[in-house]
Amino acid sequence: MDLQIEAITTSFASNKTKIIKIQKWFRGYILRLKQLPLIMYKIKKYLKLQMFQFSTQNEDGRINSCIDEDEIIKLLIEKFGEKIKKPKIRMWYDILAFDYMYGWIPINIKTTTTITSDNTGNLAMCVYAYTNEMLDIHSDTSYENGKMSELLFNKLKATQYNTNNKKDYYFVVLNKTNASDVIVNSVKGLTILTPNINNLPFQVCWDKNRTFKYENINKKIKQFIYCLHKPKPSWKETFMSNIRTLDL
Repeated sequence: MDLQIEAITTSFASNKTKIIKIQKWFRGYILRLKQLPLIMYKIKKYLKLQMFQFSTQNEDGRINSCIDEDEIIKLLIEKFGEKIKKPKIRMWYDILAFDYMYGWIPINIKTTTTITSDNTGNLAMCVYAYTNEMLDIHSDTSYENGKMSELLFNKLKATQYNTNNKKDYYFVVLNKTNASDVIVNSVKGLTILTPNINNLPFQVCWDKNRTFKYENINKKIKQFIYCLHKPKPSWKETFMSNIRTLDL
């Protein structure tokens, strides 16, 4: 009898240990779902301390932003070394950053007042974040919008969504009016998308998207498609549709 009790006690202790390990793993998994990769928070902390001096030398703010982004990339390479990779010009992301948990992740760097709605990226960004398509982030391929629009539509139609929580497209945003204000987020973490038929896929007001918010991928897809549905057809769309009906 004593041996039986001892065996039961030992078994219970062993199972309890396993249960605790499972609980810890599950809590860690849920916590990670609600957070960005650690490297994003490290980048944010570092840039907040730099009090970055934004370019004002050009009348065109877009040129100033390009200058700023190049300088920010230099700062990040100086700080994080081989954990930051700068691609060739005109790629669909600005840098790759290495995270021990997530591996290499694509990041778009932006400078803005945060209160306007700003352009985000091209359709490769959406293919990568919303669908299960495995774009090669280490390739020099630029992934043009024409091909990506077809791929994105087919993937969404077939409900081939991105269920990989480690696969996302990230943003580092610096506030031009307050250098200590740095926002980090991702495509799947955005809560409010701003429709703009002339600047697809969508724009973002960063002051309304300061915090990463995890939600089921199905909800994010619905949010994205609703954003695309919302605008009325542009005059270009209407004009081309009408022209195609002409039979001369």
